[in-house]
Amino acid sequence: MGFSALVASALCTFLLPLLLFLATVKLWDLYCVSGRDPSCPLPLPPGTMGLPFFGETLQMVLQRRKFLQMKRRKYGFIYKTHLFGRPTVRVMGAENVRHILLGEHRLVSVQWPASVRTILGSGCLSNLHNGQHKHRKKHYVPVIQEEVSACLARWLGAAGPCLLVYPEVKRLMFRIAMRILLGFQPRQASPDGEQQLVEAFEEMIRNLFSLPIDVPFSGLYRGLRARNIIHAKIEENIRAKMARKEPEGGYKDALQLLMEHTQGNGEQLNMQELKESATELLFGGHETTASAATSLIAFLGLHHDVLQKVRKELQVKGLLCSPNQEKQLDMEVLEQLKYTGCVIKETLRLSPPVPGGFRIALKTLELNGYQIPKGWNVIYSICDTHDVADLFTNKDEFNPDRFMSPPPEDSSRFSFIPFGGGLRSCVGKEFAKVLLKIFTVELARSCDWQLLNGPPTMKTGPIVYPVDNLPTKFIGFSGQI
Repeated sequence: MGFSALVASALCTFLLPLLLFLATVKLWDLYCVSGRDPSCPLPLPPGTMGLPFFGETLQMVLQRRKFLQMKRRKYGFIYKTHLFGRPTVRVMGAENVRHILLGEHRLVSVQWPASVRTILGSGCLSNLHNGQHKHRKKHYVPVIQEEVSACLARWLGAAGPCLLVYPEVKRLMFRIAMRILLGFQPRQASPDGEQQLVEAFEEMIRNLFSLPIDVPFSGLYRGLRARNIIHAKIEENIRAKMARKEPEGGYKDALQLLMEHTQGNGEQLNMQELKESATELLFGGHETTASAATSLIAFLGLHHDVLQKVRKELQVKGLLCSPNQEKQLDMEVLEQLKYTGCVIKETLRLSPPVPGGFRIALKTLELNGYQIPKGWNVIYSICDTHDVADLFTNKDEFNPDRFMSPPPEDSSRFSFIPFGGGLRSCVGKEFAKVLLKIFTVELARSCDWQLLNGPPTMKTGPIVYPVDNLPTKFIGFSGQI
């Protein structure tokens, strides 16, 4: 065979598959764009639809923040893509987000990706109203303080040069969520049983946002197996509640309230729906607060001046005292800790645990000169909206004082949305606010610490967390500021 024949053969071997691949990608793009509403004169947002069927899901899952930052730089505050099996428009910026969130039930409705609905259940998060949390915050305080104090004592007594903060905080927040949200008592789970539940929950969370393919060893398959372990334990707890007339611990947990709400509406208790609702409550009350608490440790460890200001506020309120004289916290004194609250807000601004929220367009809507066709998914970005908000100056600086003054009257309330917004803001935000404030108080008056790897690299998967698990050395706080 001559040289020219070899070249021709090589071209056929490599060039033909490449051309077929490029043609397939182009046809896929045309197919996705054919979903444009012809009755609307506006164009679709800019953007790319990725690979056939997979879209850009793999790039987003693997690269997360890097992928999203690249998209923002290239396409601006609104762009189209294809994620988790659906054509999607991603939206950021206070005014764009305001338009989406104030259009709830009229322009858009909550709809999580298919993999999330399959694992967590088709019901929306959640039937428990935020107001029910507000009226019961006082019952949460002693339970949270007990768990946080015991955890910090273990950290201070831990052998070895360092502690991996993120897995430790996740276990703490899981115990708190199990007690307050689901009514589990400390005696109900052995350390091994608790660890099994923690591991099952983490496996479920890792695979929440995956392609909707339920085959052995796929992300969805692994997520469902982990969920079944959690459901079995929750069902055991629900049946115990049904057998009791009075709640343990002297207050009604969120699951008990949910059961009473269902029965009060004249509905029969559906075991599967209760298990799904309980799992959603754990998702909202455990993983996200663990992320925020870990970020708090990181920011306060990097900014000792801010930690000292927190301690000065505690000192003024008579809360900075020796461990054996520590004052019991209550809602009245917690609400007086304004600077501590600003530290939490600044942490949530720079490192919101959940990067965005999911909606579906109920009808073709117009936004910023583009159309979003009926049936397309809409993701509003929390982290990007914080990044681009005009409300904040020196956006990359950790500066809690920015929240000490009320925002300007003409500023958008959608510039700061760590818990989402509109009619469907995070159902657990009242619980999270109380928990994070107690955690900050107990941490500041009990511990000093050093981040052994310096500023952490954060990753999203799907909740924001430090890649190195934040190795930290804790020592007891001397009481001197």
